[in-house]
Amino acid sequence: KTVKGEKLKYKTLILYMAPHKQNSKGINLCPHASEGCSKSCLFKSGFGGMYSTVEQGRINKTEWFLADRKGFMLQLVKEIQSAIKKYSNDWIVTVRLNGTSDIRWEKIIIENGKNIFQMFNDVQFYDYTKNPLRFDVELPANYHLTFSRSEINHDIAMGLLARGFNVAWVFHGNLPETYLGYKVIHGDNTDLRFLDDKGVIVGLKYKNNTGKEGKAANKIAIESGFVTVV
Repeated sequence: KTVKGEKLKYKTLILYMAPHKQNSKGINLCPHASEGCSKSCLFKSGFGGMYSTVEQGRINKTEWFLADRKGFMLQLVKEIQSAIKKYSNDWIVTVRLNGTSDIRWEKIIIENGKNIFQMFNDVQFYDYTKNPLRFDVELPANYHLTFSRSEINHDIAMGLLARGFNVAWVFHGNLPETYLGYKVIHGDNTDLRFLDDKGVIVGLKYKNNTGKEGKAANKIAIESGFVTVV
């Protein structure tokens, strides 16, 4: 999806970490994740499912984040600065920090009372989240959130749609044009969620987990109701 966004001149950078409690401290980096979500996480899909070195790299980043928050965030700042220098002449740089996590980055102060969004107020950040509390507070102007529906937060998702927020919804089968009275847009066309209309369902086709336990994970995703079969 990020490659598709390049046709619109956007270069998207995504931070992938180890989700849920997959770290030595047992700290949950996806505190609102359902069973269906945690079992079918994209952490073990794509390169993460194909190469153990990619998976280990994501785990290493997570361990660093948990052990040395300040050092991790300062390195993140350096890498975003480097990316801007590298790409900004030809692309609009966008950043997604929760590739496979659900961290409230807006709460993390780095320097001089500023969070990552305030340090790069001319960069567009965006994420998906299952934490509904994040929609009850004012977020940085350059940070866009899309709520992610699961089998345990259906009513919350419908409530947020009614309030004009967008909800990412995973489907198995062809995406419907409307669902439960709301317009469904094709979220797989690009990953540029900040360009979406408001108050819509962002339809995503389920991506099979390709890891060692992929078959079982895919079964759980569908049977649990995390994936809506149409």
